[in-house]
Amino acid sequence: MVGNTPVKLKIPRQDLAVFDLFALHAEAAQNWAQGLPVTNTRAVVQQLRQALSALNRTALGPELRFTIVEAIRPSLEVAVSNLSRRFLSQPLVMPEEPRQMAALAEELLNLLSTAYTIVAIEAIQHRDKIRDTNPARLACEAIHRALVFTGRKILLTLQLHRPIEPHGWLSLHQLYALADGQQLTQLPLTEPLSGARSIATAYLQVLMLGCCKANQLRQGDLAAIYRGLKKWSEFIRLQMAGSGRGLFVVDLTSDRPPLYSSLHKTRPHEQCRFIDTGPLIQHLEQLRESDGQRGIHFDKDTTLSGNTLEHLIVSLGKMSLRNFHRSSVGGPLSVCIGLSSAHYHLAGEKSFEQHLYGDDYTAPAADRVAANPFLPARQQADVWQQANPQEDTPRDAAAAAEDSAAEAEHRIELDPATRSLLVDDDARLPPEERYPVFQVELANASPGGYCLEWSPELPGDIRTGDIVCIREPQGRDWVIAVIRWLSNLEPDRTLIGLELLSPRAMPYGACIRQKTGEKSAPMRALLLPEIKLVGQPHTLITPRAGFRENQKITLLRHGEEFHIQLLRQVAATGSYTQFDFRYVKQLGDVLAEDRNGLRDSYDSLWSNI
Repeated sequence: MVGNTPVKLKIPRQDLAVFDLFALHAEAAQNWAQGLPVTNTRAVVQQLRQALSALNRTALGPELRFTIVEAIRPSLEVAVSNLSRRFLSQPLVMPEEPRQMAALAEELLNLLSTAYTIVAIEAIQHRDKIRDTNPARLACEAIHRALVFTGRKILLTLQLHRPIEPHGWLSLHQLYALADGQQLTQLPLTEPLSGARSIATAYLQVLMLGCCKANQLRQGDLAAIYRGLKKWSEFIRLQMAGSGRGLFVVDLTSDRPPLYSSLHKTRPHEQCRFIDTGPLIQHLEQLRESDGQRGIHFDKDTTLSGNTLEHLIVSLGKMSLRNFHRSSVGGPLSVCIGLSSAHYHLAGEKSFEQHLYGDDYTAPAADRVAANPFLPARQQADVWQQANPQEDTPRDAAAAAEDSAAEAEHRIELDPATRSLLVDDDARLPPEERYPVFQVELANASPGGYCLEWSPELPGDIRTGDIVCIREPQGRDWVIAVIRWLSNLEPDRTLIGLELLSPRAMPYGACIRQKTGEKSAPMRALLLPEIKLVGQPHTLITPRAGFRENQKITLLRHGEEFHIQLLRQVAATGSYTQFDFRYVKQLGDVLAEDRNGLRDSYDSLWSNI
């Protein structure tokens, strides 16, 4: 396709008179890059930033500029990768140092994209002065690389749950418009870097990140989707406004991601492009049928889970809008995070063992010793010692009293930071620290959920898909919800969207019944009761690993035990799985019912006689 979209790319003025970091040719640039202090990431980043910023302001021919930037690009990619390890997989509200690392990575990617953009513009404007290569090929490769690094910057921003900076989407659209005006979008590229093999597919690889509801995904999920779109973008059709239709439409002159075409306020003009995702959805559905349960493995570090694949199919396959209107409200909410914490508070602030076996439950002596980090582990267990462990080392009362006094005399009080370094297992923390309740400010609410304003003082290790329990100030019952989206609007302001799952839940221990008749150790589970008013059946929430469809499960708590079979998996995130289930009768229950039935029949018979 050939478009006539006006291109308004901004590049710095080439007004630097002297460039003194290295001689302006590829070999000198490569030698300079190889001499950087690789063990000092911050120093490498500062020097690369200085070099790229100066190069972008130095007047050079497009061929020479391209070879110099290509010479230092590998060092820059390594630097960005090293920086990414410092701020990805960090708490939601990042400390100052990781925040600075993220800003440096984005700046490097922006400088590199700008360098290739300058090459592309000058190759098009001064094509007659290029002698050693094909001007169209040079422009094509430069635009492709600019798209790739602009896309990486957008990916990093979305992984940090932050809004795209001003002119971020516009720069992406304008790079594609520049290639479209030169009929370069469909030309194949032999070295696509991490992008797809043409300008059109590389553009769509990034563009689809704006359509897949990125604020509902975790960092690893977004990286896996971006990796998959490198190949899958070939199945997407990008069509001009007058010659096609599609679920999404993008305006190449706007600073916005694609919108649903049915919600486009004005009639799409000639600078708009429809995005038809139909062939892509068909391909993804085929992948779901073949490998959907196990996930899709791209390499040893990148896997797209079945849940994320399902999310991608839904978000790119049909229009979804908010079902409820949100109204602004204020006030605090009590929130506890995670399945373990929710189980503890729903059980009336009882430990898992107390909830299963009663308030008087005491852990076996062997377990108490094993949990003590200051006592050596026994190499071999003696079953006879378990019978009377208190008799293993007989002592008189005076010796016991002396030891007790010595222990009190040598007790050391530790501050929380030091204790967190010494204590590896949260199980040894007191319940109020292991299962904390946070007071969070409510931003707005709807019948289907809440929007919370998360402050820097609160823990930041939360993720989309986490189970949470919430309680209003005057409420007595805990409500079950799930974190659906995150948004870092400012350094000190983070919004969290919660979707309500059930107004109440019952905590149980879930034991998986093996075919041999044995049962696994109990794991925490939440039973969400049926709500007939809205047609919601009862479901079971389990940990993410270990549970699957058609398993037989024993649910138990103190004084109660019954058996169920898991049926269809109705939902799953990176933190939990939710199943439909049915109750299963045991042989004893069947025999008891038969006995009652026989007794009733004989009673009726004797009455007739």
